[in-house]
Amino acid sequence: MTDILNLLKTSSAYGIVAGDKENGRVSHAYLLITPDKKFIGEYLKAFAKTLLGAEEGSRMANLIDGNIHPDVLYYPKDSDAVVKDDVIDIIEQSYVKPIETEKKIFIIANAETMNDAAQNKLLKTLEEPPENVCILIGATGEYSLLPTIKSRTKKLEIAAFSNEKIAEALKSECPDKEKLSLAVSCGDGTLGRALALYNDQSLTEITDLAAEILTDMKSSKEVLYYSTKITTAKIDFEEFLSVLEVLLRDLLAAADNREELIFDKRTFLKIKNAQGFTRGAILYALDAVNEAEKRRKANTNATMLKEWLLFKILEGKFKWRKS
Repeated sequence: MTDILNLLKTSSAYGIVAGDKENGRVSHAYLLITPDKKFIGEYLKAFAKTLLGAEEGSRMANLIDGNIHPDVLYYPKDSDAVVKDDVIDIIEQSYVKPIETEKKIFIIANAETMNDAAQNKLLKTLEEPPENVCILIGATGEYSLLPTIKSRTKKLEIAAFSNEKIAEALKSECPDKEKLSLAVSCGDGTLGRALALYNDQSLTEITDLAAEILTDMKSSKEVLYYSTKITTAKIDFEEFLSVLEVLLRDLLAAADNREELIFDKRTFLKIKNAQGFTRGAILYALDAVNEAEKRRKANTNATMLKEWLLFKILEGKFKWRKS
């Protein structure tokens, strides 16, 4: 089981909420910003448990986790988006006194999906909240939220977690240490992406292809072959770039005699004797991967981008070859 609470406790956001609870100054509304769409609801539930003093494993905590606690209501109810009917329900329920606890908590996950009409309807409740009501709002970004919503909430942010912290949180659920290490290193500092990558059966295929390119691609004649191979395998290019960066960093660690820093030891055995990768060539290739990611986000033609990247890797090996 993913150890969400202990991971969350390492964040400044949790420290703020726990401190507010301890000092008796709980805000009527909090806005959590985190890129982790998969676990944003779980983070908000953890905050709710903290505000209500519900210990993990207790009846109250289990009811909150199952979205069935009478005083902790979770939205959206019937879809992936928070709609006007959800907000109407929040307004109506906010005037109903809590049944079992001192506060009634409303959890709104994926708030970035709310349209302006729904946000404007919620605004009055944020401006004049009924007594003993706390609204926990979570969004992957704040740009789609109205300024009036943001100004009436206490903002919390969860930045990227370290690889070590994510691996620790997932270790019981993800027993393959080497696969977990690779997934975490490609996970952009979010728990959700690391877990998704670990469970993605294509991760092994992507890793094997990236390793093959580093070891077997030796001339420009093979660029089209490997570019086509990436495309026909229907590999997610973003994941491919992440994996390729990890493998190159593993080569760099070995070149610097720091093999204890290698993430994917299993795949490293396949690439450690890759020819032409001097330290300069590795750094050149890493720069190319970073540039490819920027161009991908700028919607550069995918086929051209793959070929460009593979050519740059070869170019670096030639440019930095040993004399």
